[in-house]
Amino acid sequence: MSKAIIDVLNKERNQLIMEKERLEKVIVPDDGSYLEIKKNKGKYVQYYKCSKKGNSMASAKTFIRKSDLDIAKQLAQSEFDRKLYADINTRFNRLDSLLSYYSNNRISDLYSKLSPERRALIESTYLDDENYIKQWQELYANKDDEYISKYPIETQYYTEKGEHVRSKSEMIIADKLSKAGVPYVYEPACDLNKKGLHPDFAVLNITTRETYFYEHFGMMDKPEYATAAIRKIAKYRELGYEYGQKLLFTFETGGDGLSIKDLKIIIEKYLRN
Repeated sequence: MSKAIIDVLNKERNQLIMEKERLEKVIVPDDGSYLEIKKNKGKYVQYYKCSKKGNSMASAKTFIRKSDLDIAKQLAQSEFDRKLYADINTRFNRLDSLLSYYSNNRISDLYSKLSPERRALIESTYLDDENYIKQWQELYANKDDEYISKYPIETQYYTEKGEHVRSKSEMIIADKLSKAGVPYVYEPACDLNKKGLHPDFAVLNITTRETYFYEHFGMMDKPEYATAAIRKIAKYRELGYEYGQKLLFTFETGGDGLSIKDLKIIIEKYLRN
């Protein structure tokens, strides 16, 4: 099931939760009373409050006068609210089961649960996460020696994995991604390189297997740097990369450093859903 469909189903699930909570505040417990409506000779509408007599199928009826029409309205509303609540509860349970099934039973699991000997005999595009991540990282591994030679990394910053990076903020980003279990490649090799763009990171949403390129713009209080950053974002846009759609970025200035709060939001919203 695609991420778009799952997002729609999750939105519907949240709306059902809200409606359940609303009804739980106003719903009247079923005391056995209900409304009966009759048309006298097909012309005049008559309302009756009916009550079941114990375990008997018979019921007691009380005529509701026009002056007491609010009683009929309350009975009708109460019956409707209880039926609506039951229907919403059924929809919620079925939707919850569907989402749970798709979350916990991925097609790739059919392949990954096979023995190594059996997997070796089968061709499948449904790789388990471990092998998919390995292939993904190999795909984006930096092979551009010319770029590295032209722009060598001359800082003291190393990630917890021992990767040499160009700034303290990039070190923090890499370590936060790693801690959150988000696969990444620093300064990835990709087709964008041919367009003059060298993203700081390629990051992978394991659940959706969607790749994002992540840029951190670290000196936005410097006019020349800010101008170059704006042009870079425009270049991404020309190539079909919009924020939240294959592209992520953060900013900082000399006075305002990298926002850890924004970084956490990016990880939770785009990389771990």
